[in-house]
Amino acid sequence: MFEINTHRTLAALLACTVVLVPAHAQTDFGKSSPSVQDIVNGLKDDDAIEGVRTRSLRPGAAAEATSAAVAEPSAPPSISMQIQFDYASDQISGQSKKTMNNLAAALASSDLSSQRFTIVGHTDGRGTAEYNLGLSQRRAASVKAYLVSNGVAPERLKTVGKGFSELVNKDNPASAENRRVEIIAGS
Repeated sequence: MFEINTHRTLAALLACTVVLVPAHAQTDFGKSSPSVQDIVNGLKDDDAIEGVRTRSLRPGAAAEATSAAVAEPSAPPSISMQIQFDYASDQISGQSKKTMNNLAAALASSDLSSQRFTIVGHTDGRGTAEYNLGLSQRRAASVKAYLVSNGVAPERLKTVGKGFSELVNKDNPASAENRRVEIIAGS
């Protein structure tokens, strides 16, 4: 009798569980050089339905433990890319030429030509907060200038620098993965 009541109580609790599904995952290309189509796919707003986006739950998630999934408010699609800069410089390294050309082609493509984007610069955790904030702003501006010089309308782009305020690898603030540029759609 005790097992049945416990089972019913547990079943009642699980039936009331609500799972919030992430609104829109960020695509992180890390050190890879994404293709034009990879970038377009990462920034397209294909799954927007009446201002709400949902993603299916991962396999193994407690899907059977819920009776409903509720979508979070819409978040814009975004991608994170490793754009290489010389140390303490806002000049885009030649190593990033292919990535930058693909980014410019993607943003100028017919799939994305009507959207606006925010270019967000990030630095690693070395140096002062003030210095890194300025450096991240200059790096974001450098990416914008490159995109504009390669056919992307300047009014579609704005820039923001975050310095080291949003480290990806908090365990290793000096890690190269913290030095990145995010492209956020619709902002």
